[in-house]
Amino acid sequence: MNKFSATADRTAQLCAICIGAIFLFSGVAYLCLGHWTVTHKDFWRIYAVCLDHTWLESMLLKHNGHSLFFPSLIWLADLRFFHGNQQLLFYVGLTLLFIATGLLLVPVWRDQTIELTGKVISTLVVIVGTFWMGRAAITASGGYNCTASLLMAGAEVSFICLPSMGTYSARFWAATLAVIAGGFVASFSFGAGLATWPTLLLLAWCLRLPWRTYGLIIVAGVTAAVIFILLPPRESTVVGLRTLGLSISGITTDVSYLCRLLSAPIFYAASHWRAGPSSTGMIESSFFALAFGMVGLVVAMVEIVYAMIRRDLSRSSLGLIGIALVIFNLIVIGLIVVGRAEHIRALPFELGAPRYFFHSTLFWTGTLLVALQRAESTRWARWLVCLVAFAASIVAFPSHYNGGLKCRRARHLAEAGATSLVNGVRDDQQIGILAPAGGKHWVYSVAEQLRQRRLDMFAEGLQDWIGLTESSIARDRYKREGLKGRCRVAALVRCDNGSPAARLTGEVWKSRRPVPETLVIVDPMGVICGIAQSSTIYSDNRFLNRVLYLSKVTRTGFVGYIRDYDPQLQYAVRSADHGTLSEETIPVQSPATELATP
Repeated sequence: MNKFSATADRTAQLCAICIGAIFLFSGVAYLCLGHWTVTHKDFWRIYAVCLDHTWLESMLLKHNGHSLFFPSLIWLADLRFFHGNQQLLFYVGLTLLFIATGLLLVPVWRDQTIELTGKVISTLVVIVGTFWMGRAAITASGGYNCTASLLMAGAEVSFICLPSMGTYSARFWAATLAVIAGGFVASFSFGAGLATWPTLLLLAWCLRLPWRTYGLIIVAGVTAAVIFILLPPRESTVVGLRTLGLSISGITTDVSYLCRLLSAPIFYAASHWRAGPSSTGMIESSFFALAFGMVGLVVAMVEIVYAMIRRDLSRSSLGLIGIALVIFNLIVIGLIVVGRAEHIRALPFELGAPRYFFHSTLFWTGTLLVALQRAESTRWARWLVCLVAFAASIVAFPSHYNGGLKCRRARHLAEAGATSLVNGVRDDQQIGILAPAGGKHWVYSVAEQLRQRRLDMFAEGLQDWIGLTESSIARDRYKREGLKGRCRVAALVRCDNGSPAARLTGEVWKSRRPVPETLVIVDPMGVICGIAQSSTIYSDNRFLNRVLYLSKVTRTGFVGYIRDYDPQLQYAVRSADHGTLSEETIPVQSPATELATP
């Protein structure tokens, strides 16, 4: 029997290591290949403030009710010293994500009350919960990831250091400083970080800490709340928030929203096991989503009450971090419901919005960690929780792959939208993926400031090529590259000054060479009248395309624009990487039928 148990333990450990490695490496690869490489969404509004205000003003202003004091230091430094490089911002956010993940794993491996199998399974749970691509709405964005991961890292530091506040040694004040500092970093990285303080109070009770610890936490929490309230908002009104009102129907509705938000990531993952599109839009009407969320909420409340009655969290660091994740993320989801109930009522599909998966996924991660700690003393219960962890990982994988594929396609569309801005073209269809909820006018107004300061997509200066002759940028450097491909006029649009322009789409490749990233469109006189760009990450790597995307990603596509388009002229495309033009050209095919001018 002991031999069988040892074999089962080793098998479970090996399976957990393999599945964890697959999620970790594929998740990091999907993020690196599919992250946002240009300014996007809310950052058009944020950059509008950063470009027109001082550093201090930009850091102190609240955006849509959220204080972004600490993460704003990162993108302000990026704008000032690195030309708004979104690639750099992404890797900073990815580093913070790794730090937050590592902080979760520290209590797991320090715990002396669980065996090696429990620690390995716990590590699998943390990795899957962190690098699952269902959370890519946040983790694939450098700016959003900096905000969310900095929030979690600050909160986790507070949770980990809190037990040391129970001693009267010199470590007490060092731990107090770490707890308060982590709470302030979380609170002023995103509005949801204020949930750190009530979480710390509940954990302090469960840890049987002395009363002076409660006093210090309350004073620090109230101070953070007062400062948060006094910080000036960027906008005069906060969109989507409501005033509190108590009624039976309102409470029932809020609980329903809470349950559906909690179950949304599980519903989303399970929906990818059936044919057809994802059914996240059905979360607001699905009984199963409500029932599963209700079960999760009841289990979480039972665990919290049990921990408050027993007050024995100090004996298990795994149980501490697990219950901390449950409490913290439950409060965060509750704040989302309280603050955005009116918005959700008007737009019910928001209950399945992937941006909320960042916290709801961590709620389930904490629930599984608590279950693993509780079941450690009972062998059959431990194996049951292990099977649940394995089953959850397997269920999540199709949505994990689909999320990576969506990110890769979204990156291609975003870069195409950035190409339209570089060419000074107003292509609302391509810009849609970049625009924030406030409208496309944010993109055009802020892009003009980025152009003037040569930031982000304008940093390379490709826009300066337009209007020059091809010989002036090549400096007589033409190279035979075996350039082949095809392209055509896909749509007629307008330039910023109102003159006609055309959008080109096509494919391009070289003989035994990487696909060119930058191309120029020239007229019959050799004048550059537009820029085209292909996908910029490993577009020629067939192995990665086959392994990660099952060969579903087009490797050779590009999008470009012709300014002052004249359908009577014959245009041609040359590759222009590193300022070297190809001798070969690709003719631009005129549209077979007349395109409607917008």
